This record gives sequence, C-alpha cells and structure tokens, in this order.
Amino acid sequence: MELQRRDYLICIMESLKRVIFSLLFLPLLPVCRAEDTVQVVSQSEPVLAIVGDDVILPCSLRTTIRTVSAVGESVEWQRPDLQPKEVHFYRSREDYNDDQNNNYRGRTSLFKEEMKKGNISLKLTRVKFSDAGKYTCFVPTLKGSFQKDSVQLIVAATSSPEISIVGVDDMGVILKCEAGGLMYRPEMTWLDSDGNILPDGSTETETDSEGRYTVRGHVTTQKTDNNTFTCRVQQQQINHKMETEINVPDRMFPEPCQSWWRAWGFGGLTWGLFVLVVVVVVLYILKSKALLHWRRGPGLGNAEVNH
Repeated sequence: MELQRRDYLICIMESLKRVIFSLLFLPLLPVCRAEDTVQVVSQSEPVLAIVGDDVILPCSLRTTIRTVSAVGESVEWQRPDLQPKEVHFYRSREDYNDDQNNNYRGRTSLFKEEMKKGNISLKLTRVKFSDAGKYTCFVPTLKGSFQKDSVQLIVAATSSPEISIVGVDDMGVILKCEAGGLMYRPEMTWLDSDGNILPDGSTETETDSEGRYTVRGHVTTQKTDNNTFTCRVQQQQINHKMETEINVPDRMFPEPCQSWWRAWGFGGLTWGLFVLVVVVVVLYILKSKALLHWRRGPGLGNAEVNH
C-alpha cells in the first residue's frame, strides 16, 4: 500500500514537471528559432548619391542577433525595372557578370574581404542620373522566405551654388547666387559668417525641358567683421544641402560719409532746386497779375507787393 502511494506521488511530480516545462519553455522555442533565422537585410531609408560620385547600397546576411558568413552563398543584385535586370552576380566565390546590364559594366563590386562578416553590400561607382531606382539584394541559395530585400537609390545633381558680386548701392554690396540641374525643388538661404540668416532677398526658381530646377537669388549685404557670406541651397525632399562662401573686399562697401552724401547731399540738392522752382513760379504769378512790381533803390532792387 505504501509502495503504491509512493509511485502515485512520483507520477504526479513527473506530470507537474511536464506542465511547468510546457508553460515556461515551449513559448520560447519559436523565439529562439526566429532569432536564429538567417535573412537578407537592407535599408528602409533611401540612399542618396551625387552624380559622378561613388555610392554603397547596404545589404547584409544576418540573424536578429548575429551576422552570418556569405562567402559560400550566391548573391544577386537586380533592378526589376530594367531588362536585363542583373546589376551584379556572385557565385562560387567569384563574380559572374556575363548577363549584367550594359549600363553597369565596370561600375559594380562587392566587398569580398567582408563577406565572411555577412556584408553583401554593392558598391556602384561614377553614379549617373539613370542609376536612380529600386534595387533588390537577393540570395537565392538561402533557405526560407527571407531571401531578398530592397533599397531605393536617389540621385541628385552636383551643381554647387555659384556666387558673384553684381553691384553696389547705398545699402551695401549686392550678391547673386545661382544653382542649376537640380532634381528636386530647391530652397535658397543666405547666411553671414556667424550663421545668422540674412533678410530674404529676391529669389526665383525655374525648370528646364527635363524637369530639372534652377534657382537664383539676390541679397544686399552690409559690411561685417570679415565680410564672409554663404549661399545655401537645400533640396528638402531628399535632405540634401550645398553651400558656397564668398568674401567681399572691404573696398567694395560704401563708406558712411559716401552713403550720407548720397542719401542727404543729393536729396538736399534736389529739395533746394524744388524750392527755387516754386519761388520762381510764385513770383511769376504775382507779377503777371500786377500784384508785384520792382522799385529801384540804392541796392539791386526791391520787390513790392500791391494790396
């Protein structure tokens, strides 16, 4: 009887162990499997490139907790909107680009020395406007449903702003800034040497037959400690900024006395002439109405008004 009771208790304890194990550890098994699932991971944010520069399209082979060697895998970079769509092809530890799209000949490469760390990013050199588009990073030898990922490439122009001095007026030196060939609508801002934004000048934007933007603007600058001014052109849509500085020589700025003479001396002369004309007109009217006649005296003469 005692033996049966002991066997019964042992059976209960074993059953409790199974229940506790199921409650505590079984829910973790899918998580462990997910953490160990190898997948292709690229970048969700677009990559920005400048025409003529080199760019890297990021992609890696990894789990959620570690990178995985890609040396023995096949790697394909594609642009689905092109025909053929092959941009770069790697297999058996070598590049095979016989079927590569001609637009990319001699301009693509992988980082072979970093593939053991899971890096399968694509380097694209001498970027062109036509390179803009959606790229797919594809590992066909990878088992499972995470064989590919995509990244968007945005290409912008390289036209840095050009600044020139176009004139001088009473307020200071007039500067002109222009930038062209821009893919996205630009905004122009002027800054002084301390980074303070100058009062808005006149700015105009136009597009050419290919839809590319040109922006130009003017601003009147006053003399500062170093007379350095910056023209900044931004393409907010792609978070791209270009800047050009100019240093204006001191001699270009009008001296305070010159400004005073222009503002007051010339103005005073104008007012003086105006008053003289008014006086002459009034005297003429009075004389024509016989209200005024000249009486000779010991001096040059005196005017007398008849009442």
